[in-house]
Amino acid sequence: MDRLTTSLMLLFAAGAASAETALEPGWQRHFAARGVRGTFVLFQPLRDRYTICDPARAKQRFLPASTFKIANALIGLEVGSIADENEVFAWDGKPRVRPEWERDQTLATGMRDSVVWMFQEVARRTGKAAMREWLHRLDYGNHDIAGGIDQFWLQGALRVSAREQVEFLYKLAEGRLPMTQRSQRLVRESLVIEKTREYKLYAKSGTSGGRNAVAWWVGWIERKGRPVAIFAMNYEPQPTSRFDDRFEIGRAILADAGILTGPAAPAARASR
Repeated sequence: MDRLTTSLMLLFAAGAASAETALEPGWQRHFAARGVRGTFVLFQPLRDRYTICDPARAKQRFLPASTFKIANALIGLEVGSIADENEVFAWDGKPRVRPEWERDQTLATGMRDSVVWMFQEVARRTGKAAMREWLHRLDYGNHDIAGGIDQFWLQGALRVSAREQVEFLYKLAEGRLPMTQRSQRLVRESLVIEKTREYKLYAKSGTSGGRNAVAWWVGWIERKGRPVAIFAMNYEPQPTSRFDDRFEIGRAILADAGILTGPAAPAARASR
């Protein structure tokens, strides 16, 4: 074992003390093919193994952007800001960035179409005190909600790393977060974007612009009712980047790792 791998194992020991950590710099070619440089963190629980592309970026914190909808929904369900999966959030009739946002929403549609106004309303209902308390309880990123209760994850102070995303999602996938099983189950159900006979793919994307622009795709793969691969990737998008680059990069890496094979299922829907 070389010194770099040993150092990485010590670096990531806080999340999984016994987990082996391996580097896979070859995955960077999938980012390079689209003119970007990024990181990919993969954890395989059955192998107790992390595989990481660009370990320095993997521990760097960025705005979570719409990937925070996962935590936002969990907290909202826990404190009653979202009553249940059937609650309807009424569109106010104002023009929105995307046509999918110009309609009433539920937890499933709001997550699927990444409806910003809906989750801003959820955060406002939750309020600063409860939001701050729950980010500490979940140990989500730097816990910082400065920048406005309905903006802190979009252009405020909240930051999270790819590694932290994986640790958070692994607990959600196994129902081990410090909240009710109901809240965790409802959010898991809202994240299913692809389902076949062999597996389920749970995922969420996110994008922030400006000087520190970042594109995210995070999630996990479940087989026979068990999470077998939890992942988080991010990169700095370029003017020529396409939104779907993240899905193509992510699936190519998961194929390299032997996690997914073949094209996306016909029923798959990419969460934005």
